[in-house]
Amino acid sequence: MDLNSNATLRRALLGSQSSPRRLGAAAGAGLFGATGLFAFGSHAAFDAIPEAVLLLFVLLGTLLAVGAAYAGSGLLVSAGLVVGPAYGPLTFYAWLISTREAAPVAFVLSFYGHGAPALWAPVAAVLAAASYAIGALARRFGDRLGLR
Repeated sequence: MDLNSNATLRRALLGSQSSPRRLGAAAGAGLFGATGLFAFGSHAAFDAIPEAVLLLFVLLGTLLAVGAAYAGSGLLVSAGLVVGPAYGPLTFYAWLISTREAAPVAFVLSFYGHGAPALWAPVAAVLAAASYAIGALARRFGDRLGLR
């Protein structure tokens, strides 16, 4: 790889500006913590798994990843914004499963059950790649049309 392709790869992974990268990383960490605490709180208060609300958090992270890619952040920030809200509750439920005797096998897009983190890995990867691609393409089209 020559120097120009190395710079292009670095810009695609990390982004071109540091401000959207920092904001995206902070938002991804915040969504990880918020969804984990939400899962903990709902389990402690209601002994229920709020799948629909947690899926909305993942959708919010995906939309934020599109916006971050449009603003010039890289693929890693987009991945963090998608993985954060997906793996926040998965971390809590994995801990919960480890403290109990038995748990069910996880269904697709379920946050609770054996194998849920492995089921979410390809979903999160596809969502991260798609959100980055949509945001980057929108930025390119906006630049060509003079909208940015």
